[in-house]
Amino acid sequence: MWPPEAEPDLRPARPPEELPIIAPEDFYPPARRRGHGAVAAAVVFTVLVMTGGGVWAVMGPSDCATADRVRIAADPGIAPVLRDLAERDAARTGCAQVEVQATESAEVAAALAAGAAPPDVWVPESSSWAGLASVGGARGPLRAGTSVARTPVILAVRQARTARLAAGLGAGADEPTWSMVSAGASAPGRLAVRLPDPRRSAVGQAALALGDLGGDLAALRDAIVPDPAAALDLLGSRRAKSAPVAVVATEQSLLARGGADAAGRAAMLYPKEGAVSLDHPYLVLVGDAAQRATALDFQDTITSADGRRAIRAAGFRDGDGRADDGREHAERGLRADEPARLAPLPPERTARALNSLGALTAPVRAVVLVDASASMRRAFAGGSSTRIDVAARLVREAAGRLPQGSHAAVWRFGAGLGSARPYRELLALGPVRGRSAEIRTVTRHLPTGVVGDTGLKEPVLAAFRELSARGSDRPGLVLLITDGARDTGTPDLDDLVAMLESEYDPERPVAVAVIDLGAEAGRRDLNRIAEATGGTAHVARDTRQAGQAVLDALTREREG
Repeated sequence: MWPPEAEPDLRPARPPEELPIIAPEDFYPPARRRGHGAVAAAVVFTVLVMTGGGVWAVMGPSDCATADRVRIAADPGIAPVLRDLAERDAARTGCAQVEVQATESAEVAAALAAGAAPPDVWVPESSSWAGLASVGGARGPLRAGTSVARTPVILAVRQARTARLAAGLGAGADEPTWSMVSAGASAPGRLAVRLPDPRRSAVGQAALALGDLGGDLAALRDAIVPDPAAALDLLGSRRAKSAPVAVVATEQSLLARGGADAAGRAAMLYPKEGAVSLDHPYLVLVGDAAQRATALDFQDTITSADGRRAIRAAGFRDGDGRADDGREHAERGLRADEPARLAPLPPERTARALNSLGALTAPVRAVVLVDASASMRRAFAGGSSTRIDVAARLVREAAGRLPQGSHAAVWRFGAGLGSARPYRELLALGPVRGRSAEIRTVTRHLPTGVVGDTGLKEPVLAAFRELSARGSDRPGLVLLITDGARDTGTPDLDDLVAMLESEYDPERPVAVAVIDLGAEAGRRDLNRIAEATGGTAHVARDTRQAGQAVLDALTREREG
């Protein structure tokens, strides 16, 4: 039985945007697993109950035998076609033995990884979901299934932009490539890409193997939108009208998408390298012999000539990659020849990437410590900006890169602050969102009152303890921006390292990350401070490296 039977949940349904996101660790358990499986099962069960368990089709006459009835959990993209084929079978035979439930592939994968009993048949959007479920600990082998429908993952741009795109890319523009898209800001000859969340969509997972999109997960984080529909909606946005934006999408989703505005309609781009194909495997998981026979009979229906025509008419290619030859789809840009099939990432690598993305998108509590000692008045990297000017810029950049839901504080420190403590809170710990004006005001005043020696050890310990005392719902990060020169004060370095190591609590982790703006002689000390909490120190010798240091500090500490 799928889903597992349970008492009904009578609570009012939440709107879709509040539905819980399946955590990546449900697919790839960390070394110290603390009940993630139970959480995943509860999340998936809640989603199924709140949505009424999906839409089941084909209940059939009351006198029809039910012993060998088969229930199919199919991805919502393919479910309507399968439901229609099942209804045709029922009308022809007078007995309905197949029920089709539209269920998100991510939800089934998470449930299987958490140890739930499988549906009789599972048709995910891609075999990658079966691989992730197996990596996550699904019971029993998820046997390879026959592909009942395929759709390549390609690129889409606004129809009105195709001419400008061809002119901008120059020779060979009629054959776009995956290298012309970037997860970061668009550059000359490149498109800023948007893609659905890989933790919820195989389309996003496919993108991890394409071009250099999977190489910079921190940049990729900013390119992610909630789901495939939201990604395509961006093509009609104001940004897409004014900037070169490409969306990673399936061929089928683009064919199924209408739109009276021809200029805003999505134009399909087939990169010449090929495409990852979402294969929609038909996975027969039921053990009962009679039910397996029913399930395989329905597989024959799907792969029959009539079944293939229905699959192709819905915008998919059939299991062999053949496309619909109708005029309507051809006019929308469908290519008859299937793109070369590119290999997706192996499940283990996909799981690691999803774990890293989960870390990058998880909210944190951060205290940014800014060195206000006299040496910070020196020119940075021989340029016109001082070190404190660069530090102020890095504070703003760090605040802008923290994930949604994060909290942050800003402290300045130095032996010349004229107070009993060598540090002062400039911005109290609180939500980053809604405080951009306060953060700008704080950073604008950072370059004033820059005097005295560094004295960074006591502020580091105080910030570490402040975050350690907070709740365990968010990891902590102390981001130290300093030039490290002439450090004075207490405790001494060995004592500080010993206290950080002894007070570190893995249940409430707080990492110290260092951005070194010119410590030279003190660089080894800064490394020791960071390493005591599992953090890292990042050297910045010019403005480009300074910006990258912020990104590296935020990324590596949250991945670790």
